[in-house]
Amino acid sequence: MLKKIFLGLVLGLVVTCAGITKVEAEDIYVGVSPSTGWECYVMDETISRRGSTTYVTLKMYTNNGNVRYLDYKFWYDSRGDVMRFSTDEGLSGIANRYETPIEWEMVQVIRNY
Repeated sequence: MLKKIFLGLVLGLVVTCAGITKVEAEDIYVGVSPSTGWECYVMDETISRRGSTTYVTLKMYTNNGNVRYLDYKFWYDSRGDVMRFSTDEGLSGIANRYETPIEWEMVQVIRNY
């Protein structure tokens, strides 16, 4: 009987400690889209690299509170000096601080991961 209680306590402690060490996913604010007016967040748990390409999902809150998602792919051009992007909805371009500020901020976030 004492063995069962002890085993139960140890198992409970292990489960509790495992929960403490778990890292939560974070949505990182990257600004308000100038084209839609929606608040945009990088979902850090979606950042992945395959070769020289980085994939990430943008989470957007519409003006009426709905959530939309947009999958991105980022890579450097052939000269390695310009970061290009494309989305699963067919948008593409160059990440530029002034012309594509959301994508620019996304690049700043993914560089840290």
